[in-house]
Amino acid sequence: MDLSYRMVLNLRFNRMSIQRGLSFFISIFFLLLAGCQQKGPSADLVLQNGNFFTVCERVPNVQAVAIKGDRILAVGSNDEIARYIQEKTRVINLEGKFGCPGFNDAHVHFVRGGMRMGDVDLKGVDSIREIQRKVLQSVRTLPPGSWLTGGGWDQSCLPDGKWPTSQILDVVAPDVPIFLRRVCGHAALVNRKAILIAGITADTPNPPGGEIVKNPETGQPTGILKEGAMALVSQYIPSPSEETLTDAVMKALAEAGKYGITSIQDKSGAGMLEVYKDLLDRGKLTCRISLSSSLKESSEESKRLQKRYRGVMLRFGGLDGILDGSIGAETAAFANPYLDDPINRGMLQWTQDELNGLVLLADKEGFQIQSHAVGDEANRMALDAYALTKKFNIGENRRHRIEHAQVLSVGDIPRFQALGIVASMQPAHLMDDLRWLEREIGLQRCRYAYALKSLKDRGTVLAFGSDWPAAPLNPMLGIYAAVTRKDTTGYPPRGWFPQERIPVEEALAAYTLGSAYAEFMETEKGSLEPGKLADIVIVDRNLLKIPSQEILRAEVVYTILGGTIVYQREP
Repeated sequence: MDLSYRMVLNLRFNRMSIQRGLSFFISIFFLLLAGCQQKGPSADLVLQNGNFFTVCERVPNVQAVAIKGDRILAVGSNDEIARYIQEKTRVINLEGKFGCPGFNDAHVHFVRGGMRMGDVDLKGVDSIREIQRKVLQSVRTLPPGSWLTGGGWDQSCLPDGKWPTSQILDVVAPDVPIFLRRVCGHAALVNRKAILIAGITADTPNPPGGEIVKNPETGQPTGILKEGAMALVSQYIPSPSEETLTDAVMKALAEAGKYGITSIQDKSGAGMLEVYKDLLDRGKLTCRISLSSSLKESSEESKRLQKRYRGVMLRFGGLDGILDGSIGAETAAFANPYLDDPINRGMLQWTQDELNGLVLLADKEGFQIQSHAVGDEANRMALDAYALTKKFNIGENRRHRIEHAQVLSVGDIPRFQALGIVASMQPAHLMDDLRWLEREIGLQRCRYAYALKSLKDRGTVLAFGSDWPAAPLNPMLGIYAAVTRKDTTGYPPRGWFPQERIPVEEALAAYTLGSAYAEFMETEKGSLEPGKLADIVIVDRNLLKIPSQEILRAEVVYTILGGTIVYQREP
């Protein structure tokens, strides 16, 4: 073989070797690239094989969620999320269970709810004898010198529908002072011992914004105190210790976890911030807290609290102004009288001028205002005051709120959206109200009671809550009520003013993203999207598919707060 031929063969061989080597490296490169595409950042927790409602319009339904730290890493199909599963990833197979953002209770009296768990519970009691039995049972366990407290009673549940009197308590516990709040919290039943301690007599005048109910024949107090009159007695009840308050909060946190609640907007007052902060520092706060203060509080103190408490776990909320009472206590303020009392239009806590001044000042100082308004007159007053902030103050939308917004006049419904007002509502209340509300205010005014769809159709943001302990903490009751407008027995069959029903998707959104919007936190939570806080609830049945009556039987399987399981149902 001559030299030139060998050179050609060597050259061909070298070219083939180079090509083969190049092909090999190209193959390795694409294999590595494919591997990179198949694997993403390592998730700490993956929830797969679920039916998730994300409350996000772009991707409303997914199968799986990947979580890294306290944030959502990704959402998608099982195959899409598989790339985030690595050696140390915890994977939970949900086996088709339903998931959605953790519930955010936009209106709750959290500490009172926790305290009530250790007090006399009269919710649903339907006889005087049962009230007496429960009181006597509790009195026997009291240390000497203690007060007996509790509540939950509702005169509409009693056989004759009449208000109870101190006499029913005096029969079984004459020597122990007793203070029992009505279910709404706007009236109380006290016994003779408590009346004597407070020095209330037939000559005691009604305090501003309150009523001492008196016997029309004798003039003597009956034992019923409404609104501001309750303080005449409650001021003598020893203040709970910090240990007692902490214990109440721990009980309430356990309840919240059981019901899939990962955030609350608490009406317990700014004084509870230090208690919550202590629990947070000790790693025992298992729910995100936004706490409001009173509209009457010093603006400088509120500014200090707002600056100090602004985290994702504990934050200072808005300023609460209570305008009226409740319909059950006949203290909610209406433009026209109650049907059974032609001179009673309810009980306003402020004049319009007083409210206007407080609202204008608070808005100018940059605070969100949360007006508690039940009757149509109180709601109109709140809207009128908010309208002034648009006219005279320059600033960002404060997202002012009306808490309850329970009974509206038709002309005020479009004003919510026009003024940018959040309707913070508690639909579970309608399950009780539908039994007797028409007797109190008439059919015509009931048409726009809990006007969920009318408000939603006008573009108003709905934020749902429970008002616990005035109503149960369980969000399923509020969702069911909003979707069906029936009580738990299925009455009335077609629903109470069924034109105000909303779909279950909208009810879930109001209990999650709507509530987050109401506290300026919609970019952090309220929907299942990458980058948001990993607050998730897993339920044992698909709330979007089941018959509406079955919503009441739905139970939480997991409650996840910031990627950590804070509640798991026992097998």
